[in-house]
Amino acid sequence: MISWPEDLVRDIAARQSVLFLGAGVSRNAANAQGQHPRGWIDFLSHLASLITNIGHKREVEACITEGDMLTACELARKHLSGSVFRTEILREFLSNGYRPAKIHDDLSRVDSRLVMTTNFDKLYENRANALQDNTVLVKNYYDRDVADVFRRQDRVVLKIHGTIDSPEQTIFTRSQYALARRDYGHFYQLMRGLFVTHTFVFLGASMRDPDIQLLLEDHAYRFEGTRPHYIVMPEDAARAGSLRVLEETMNLSALLYDPSSHHQALADSVAALVTKVEVAREEIAATAGW
Repeated sequence: MISWPEDLVRDIAARQSVLFLGAGVSRNAANAQGQHPRGWIDFLSHLASLITNIGHKREVEACITEGDMLTACELARKHLSGSVFRTEILREFLSNGYRPAKIHDDLSRVDSRLVMTTNFDKLYENRANALQDNTVLVKNYYDRDVADVFRRQDRVVLKIHGTIDSPEQTIFTRSQYALARRDYGHFYQLMRGLFVTHTFVFLGASMRDPDIQLLLEDHAYRFEGTRPHYIVMPEDAARAGSLRVLEETMNLSALLYDPSSHHQALADSVAALVTKVEVAREEIAATAGW
């Protein structure tokens, strides 16, 4: 089980937090056939298998082997026709009929006002709206009015890589990352502000995203000595040296859990967090400590 820091629990209770949900959260979902969403390596390998030119296919596979997922995706998009690429994205993130898991319910019940996600699917926001009486706004990085939600009191899901509803505007390849930074720099300015005012909790997310890396590193060195943000990680992915690097260069404190039994400890820990946050909110309300 994860030992949730008291300061973090209070930040979430006071709605001074941002839950940041990565692909690892979506992988808990399953469809009627018991299939789970593919991980990025599996999905990119699937795209590579559709490329008919052997040389191009091996080029993509080499990038995957080397861990260069952004270039692998860039090349797969280049070597497949636009219609095939779009069809495969829609099939993976929409048509497979994945259903939310209990962890989606519990994350919604944590009731963080701000939730960010790199996920294209709609698993979290659909479930959150079902549980929160359709009171959750959903905004994308490219929405012209996205800044308006930051100072309101409404619950918001911020889709920082776009949504499967608009596949052409998802951020999936190396060039799409660069274009988003160029054309939507104001959104990244908003994110920088949140790193100053709110505590981030990364769940199911790696730190391979170049934009998130840069934002965290910039914040860590610009504001040395501030309270940390948090990343939830399985113990088998956490090496002592890597944890020190995360702490020193990104001001990230790792919260570790045992990944056995299909990451059951993570699901149990999130369920326990719901109770801790509810108790903290009652204490805050009793003392008017908002």
